[in-house]
Amino acid sequence: MSRIRLLVVLLVAGALGVGLVAGPAQAAPRTWPRGTITYVDRSLDPDAVKLAVNAWNSSGLDIRFTKVSSARKARLIIQNTRKVPAGCGSGYGTLGYPGPGRRAYVSILHGTNAGGQGCAWPGQTQVVAHELGHVLGLEHYMRGCSLMNTSHINGVASSLCLSSKNPDDAKPGRWRCRLLEPIDLRRVKRLYGGKPVLREPEWCDAIERIPATGAVTPVVDQFGNTSLTITRAAEPAVPGWLGHWGYGQPGYEIHLTPAACTATPGDDATLVGVGLWEATPVGGTATEDIYSEMPPGPNCLTVWQFDQGNNFARVPTTVIIDGGAAGTGATRPAPRPAFRTPAKAFVI
Repeated sequence: MSRIRLLVVLLVAGALGVGLVAGPAQAAPRTWPRGTITYVDRSLDPDAVKLAVNAWNSSGLDIRFTKVSSARKARLIIQNTRKVPAGCGSGYGTLGYPGPGRRAYVSILHGTNAGGQGCAWPGQTQVVAHELGHVLGLEHYMRGCSLMNTSHINGVASSLCLSSKNPDDAKPGRWRCRLLEPIDLRRVKRLYGGKPVLREPEWCDAIERIPATGAVTPVVDQFGNTSLTITRAAEPAVPGWLGHWGYGQPGYEIHLTPAACTATPGDDATLVGVGLWEATPVGGTATEDIYSEMPPGPNCLTVWQFDQGNNFARVPTTVIIDGGAAGTGATRPAPRPAFRTPAKAFVI
């Protein structure tokens, strides 16, 4: 009986239930000898393959993927295929060392920008790294956040790595760039040894943040009413593979805090103004009236610009207003509508 097993995950319609297709019960997969796996990349996703390989090679584990120039020299073939169980964002791979004279395989579906994150390089990187985990001997893991979860959402993160406490993690253009989770490192260490380290931050942005909010000029009229003239700073371009997600509109938030500039973006408790740029060009201005009552003494108005994906600028612009001269209205604008990511499940 062959010791080669291919792990394939099936998506159950309407749910994230999965089934594992494998041969009869067999012994645990064997580890690779000498801690080195030579591979050749025959895929159309070289960036994803390179990033996935680098994640494993820089993990501190005593195992290494080494690229070679031809399939004749390779023990692992990484390739594209159309024979995947669930389309874009899925794949399969050989489980463990296939034995002397045999090759292992990683197969994923090649996608295009139109396929979204699941088929773009963030999602493809995750799929390749997952399948390389199978090649090392890891089976699926569903007791917590792991690269070896059986599915991922929108190419953003493995399904159990998304936290309900921070829904912004799943926004378009943001993904879990820490491919290898602590449990993955512990499991591979038991197979190969080493001193594993977590080198990557948990979350990354595909879109550069706006460096700084534009200039803000306050105006207090003869009746004590306050308005702000806000200049639109340039927003970094949205990558083509994110463009189809139906991003929201860019704009700005205004927050009011007494005495000190302590406001944080997205805090409804301090929000006193919100606006969308609409037809205002980069470098143009918009005027926002402040209707909320200001306490006597100095007050800080903090303006945070945000982009199409509700990502706030790295730096706000602040102005200090004397509350004794300000108006006394008490109307608070409705909070900016939250961006809703169309959740889509992929299996790996």
